[in-house]
Amino acid sequence: MPTPSNLIFILTDNHARSMAGCYGHPMVKTPNLDQIADTGVKFENAYCASSLCCPSRAAMATGLYPHQTGYWDNALVFDGRHASWHGQLRDRGYSAVAIGKLHYLSQEIDQGFSDEIVTMHIVKGTGDLIGLLRATDEGVPVRPPFREMYNQSGEGTAPYQNYDRDVTAEAVKWLKNEAPKQDHPWVLLVSYASPHPPFSVPKRFFDMYPMEDVPMPVQWEGTTRPDHPALNHTRRLDWLEEPFSEELVRRTVAGYCGLVSHVDEQIGEVMEAARTLGMMDDTRILYTSDHGEAAGNHGLLGKTTLYEHSLGVPLLMSGPDIPVGRAIKEVVSHVDLYETILDSTGCPTGTPDHLRFGNSLWPMIEETPMDRLGFAEVHVKSTKNAAFMVRDGDMKLIFHVGAPSQLFDLGNDPQETNDLAQNPAYKETLEELQRELRRIVDPDAANVRAKTDQLAHALKHGGPQAIRSEQNIVASPPPV
Repeated sequence: MPTPSNLIFILTDNHARSMAGCYGHPMVKTPNLDQIADTGVKFENAYCASSLCCPSRAAMATGLYPHQTGYWDNALVFDGRHASWHGQLRDRGYSAVAIGKLHYLSQEIDQGFSDEIVTMHIVKGTGDLIGLLRATDEGVPVRPPFREMYNQSGEGTAPYQNYDRDVTAEAVKWLKNEAPKQDHPWVLLVSYASPHPPFSVPKRFFDMYPMEDVPMPVQWEGTTRPDHPALNHTRRLDWLEEPFSEELVRRTVAGYCGLVSHVDEQIGEVMEAARTLGMMDDTRILYTSDHGEAAGNHGLLGKTTLYEHSLGVPLLMSGPDIPVGRAIKEVVSHVDLYETILDSTGCPTGTPDHLRFGNSLWPMIEETPMDRLGFAEVHVKSTKNAAFMVRDGDMKLIFHVGAPSQLFDLGNDPQETNDLAQNPAYKETLEELQRELRRIVDPDAANVRAKTDQLAHALKHGGPQAIRSEQNIVASPPPV
């Protein structure tokens, strides 16, 4: 087991695993994330539990998947009812402080932290109620504002960048003034709103990525998009049916790269403060993001699918007891962070093993191999029915309730352009992965349960007709 140490847990929003220098991107500049990877471990196959903000963040907090908690979407969100790593720490006398974007229910209730500083939660304590309408016969209305948000990509400013700079300033202040007062190992969660769209960035960062030079996404053109009923439904709801222009795609990718570099610079300021204050001998750094971003790949923008660009996340850790420059290839998940964080601080979990889905990553960090399946699920507004991912080795199943499955060989096709689900040579593999899925969860039952919960929650808020008059939320505003 690791020596108990402090932990700075840095979290971003919407950062795809592939969009970092340390993960092999040929252009994007992330010197501070690269430094964490170079001086620690890099998990090459880390996944979020659900590719949408709130269910992903709830899974990180609890170590449980959405079908285990009922935190399905951006309205049914973490509310402190389930045990969290930060609640376990606080209740045992450790400091667990959150600065920045949490996307939980409300700061007005007990969510398990010792303190919350400039935290950002779901809008009005209700969140994205329109997403609940996926449980109705009429479904979710299309949302033109979603595509319009991406049309803003390019040089400019956005409220999230000012907010992120405030998060950095508060984190540096806490490290300087409050960290020295702690009697136990502490955890400081520093959570940024970027690189969430709109991808509007200051000129200095946008100019780092000339539009004519950015690498283009795969299958972005209308003629090459995957034709799948679940993806077509997502495109219809998100106003993405009209093919993208090359100019929009290049501007989106350049803006996204610029925003990643902007938040990397903020991360660097926090790390430099910890170094200057002499904390690095007994402080670990953990970095991840809540989910990824399609950025044009497969004719999509945003997240909510189970492709690698949306589901795959960076996961880095450095500090005491962490091997230097090691890449870990085993599949891991955000649900593993609950046990990992508690182990890192020396705090007992207090939770029976049979109630926890994730596993501590420390055996892997200490070079003990672990054979793992990858799993994730989505029950969100851009999906008509639930979808699930199971990965075993290089083979990855995307199971859609009520629609054909997809199957990819990530070893030979890392960008998922060749769906093998209808290939007779892979029939046995497809069926075995579907059996593995059913060993984890009954997909049809989970789909019904999610929609039942969503409809019941909609009725609590006036019913579908009242909700249809609500604003369609595409990005939560930062606190004022």
